[in-house]
Amino acid sequence: MNYNYSCPVNELDSIRRARGTRSCRSAFYRLAQNRSETALRLINDDALQFASLYILWPAIEELGFRGSLCERNQIALHLCERMTREKKAGNDQEPALSLDSEEVHNVLLWMFETGTADDGLNEEFDLILDTTASILIKTHHEKRILPQVADLIFRRNRKDSYLHDLTWAYFQSREPDSLRYIAKRLLSHDRRDAELAATLLHIEPSELRTVRGCHNKYRELNRWIDENKPYLYFTGESLNLTNSPAVCHVDLGAKYLNKAISPRSRKPLSPLTEEEDSCLKHFRERQDDEKEVLADYSHRLHESDLNSWQQWLHNPVGEQIRIAKNGGRDAS
Repeated sequence: MNYNYSCPVNELDSIRRARGTRSCRSAFYRLAQNRSETALRLINDDALQFASLYILWPAIEELGFRGSLCERNQIALHLCERMTREKKAGNDQEPALSLDSEEVHNVLLWMFETGTADDGLNEEFDLILDTTASILIKTHHEKRILPQVADLIFRRNRKDSYLHDLTWAYFQSREPDSLRYIAKRLLSHDRRDAELAATLLHIEPSELRTVRGCHNKYRELNRWIDENKPYLYFTGESLNLTNSPAVCHVDLGAKYLNKAISPRSRKPLSPLTEEEDSCLKHFRERQDDEKEVLADYSHRLHESDLNSWQQWLHNPVGEQIRIAKNGGRDAS
């Protein structure tokens, strides 16, 4: 089931937004005592936002409404219990949910997409949002939420809130375009955004001292991503491990052969031929600076003249380096 987030605003959400969580709980209690069917209709409404379900969770248990909740809410509260390691009375016999099921996937999307506006509600709620994002990204390989996760990371940074786990989950997507969503913050008017972007993208702060420098670095990064996207792999480094994580690298061997790799496994997307395997063996024997020269030249030549690239690749690797260092001059 897909949930429609564009429905008319739910009354419980309106009360919570306008008058706060305490008023929302009080209104729900009064409604449950006087018009229980209306209370259940509102809590089960498609338009309800996750934060309202979360803050009414204790009332739902106290009123004995758990069994009358819709499937979305039942799954959401079950997930909340698992994420916070709380077991509510009477729920010990519930069957375990499969986190990789499509039903859970849809509920997790609802929780995250309607819940991020209320980030900071309390520590437990933020933990649930982080865990929800992590499951969506790692288990469901969900790319749609990446821009929203990036927004949340930078919002937390401006508030000096905890963001390490969320940032780790974000880069677990191993999605090259995740770098672009971070790079956009180099253009932000808020200096804190540019500083965090520089940290996450492993950029020297000295390159961002001026507005022009930020814009130049942004354009440079996007060109770099365009060029290297097929050859990027993610390292798993994060702010949990180091203050200056290198979240991804270019596989120079893949770029040298112009063979796209999986950003997750670093394996070629198509098997290497015997000739490619031999070329790669000789490539790996060279020094790092020579590997960079070979990879960059090979990629440029492959893009501009495929026949010349094929001829160049048939040369011994020492001759390839000589030609590459000469920028292709004197190539035979």
